[in-house]
Amino acid sequence: MDIFNPLPSHERDEPIYTPPGGPPQTDRIPPAVYESMREDNITAFFQAFYTRLGESSISDMFPKSEKNLMRAADKSAAMFTFLFGGPHIYQRTYGRPMMRARHIPFVITEEGRQEWLRCYRETLDEAVEKYAMPAEHVESVWNFVTEFSAWMVNAK
Repeated sequence: MDIFNPLPSHERDEPIYTPPGGPPQTDRIPPAVYESMREDNITAFFQAFYTRLGESSISDMFPKSEKNLMRAADKSAAMFTFLFGGPHIYQRTYGRPMMRARHIPFVITEEGRQEWLRCYRETLDEAVEKYAMPAEHVESVWNFVTEFSAWMVNAK
């Protein structure tokens, strides 16, 4: 399935699952992350992350071409720029995030989430050295994406 042509939610073979407890109530990522990384390093981080995703067991959920994969990475970087304490690039370009609603067309299982998290963790483990992420905030970022990604699971 291509990220730019997701399966319409009404054509899914299985019902949409909603995790119990509602959206996560996580602490915000400290703005020091953006202040240190800035947009260039956030973009480089997400390009490395999406390169891993493109080679992972869930690669079929992502664009096949390198150009489109990097477009998807840049879109995520725009979202995380805001989450890391920076400007609202994503909102100005794409509108309200509504991340769960935007991901409903994709079948996301807990197994898929764990693979996504594996790729994220590998990139995060390089973030201090390669992307200027403050070491003292790495685990805050990890806790945020771990909790938030559970809300994206929409299939059993």
